[in-house]
Amino acid sequence: MWHTNCIFRDIGKEKNMIDGIKIMANAGMKQIYRLDRATHNIANVNTPGFKAERFRFLKPSTKEVADIGNPSQGTVTSVDYSPGIMEKTGNILDLAINGKGFFSVQTNDGVGYTKDGRFKINANRELVTPTGEYVLGRRGKITIDGNDIMISQDGKISLSGNEVDELKIVSFSEPSALVKNDKGLYRDPDNLAGEKKDEDSKIQSGYLELSNVQAVMEMVEMINIQRTFESYQKVILTISEQNKMSTNRIGKL
Repeated sequence: MWHTNCIFRDIGKEKNMIDGIKIMANAGMKQIYRLDRATHNIANVNTPGFKAERFRFLKPSTKEVADIGNPSQGTVTSVDYSPGIMEKTGNILDLAINGKGFFSVQTNDGVGYTKDGRFKINANRELVTPTGEYVLGRRGKITIDGNDIMISQDGKISLSGNEVDELKIVSFSEPSALVKNDKGLYRDPDNLAGEKKDEDSKIQSGYLELSNVQAVMEMVEMINIQRTFESYQKVILTISEQNKMSTNRIGKL
């Protein structure tokens, strides 16, 4: 009877150890996701208009606590929309938004939004983004057929003193609802962000808003992630060694 109790007790310990390894592996996966965001931020430190992304852990529900094998439970990526530094370029078509507004652009999937104001004129004299999406004005696509271009702080575009259109600058009540696509444009596929005409932002022609990523902070974040991940590895190794000892004990019994 004593031997049977010992066996069940050791089997219970072994199960707890396996669960412990799963928990540590789950936590390690979260650190990998954090590392992915940090490296993505650093890779875009020189991308105009780029907004740093953060990986946050949410408080899991009761069901998620029970599901310890799920590495993605209680996680979400958020965007830091704080402004970047304005850099003077001297190019009239380089535009920066001083405020919470976004440029509106036409994509194949609908309207997108961006802070990257590196615009150019295509072969059809239309104002487009670096990847060819149409920059939108209040009247739709913006055609600039001339060279004497002026863009005012309120977004009005003039040719030789004659106003041709006004940039469609919008802001959002809930910018956290925006979704970023593979071209770096934000979209509001579920209409949850609360788009509205921006009345407060000012346009600065001849300037670009730089990325708000702080490289030093991201490097510190990467170091902290690495240390945390290493600590999880050590815990897993310790649990594995204890599990091996427990298994050997069961065999002897």
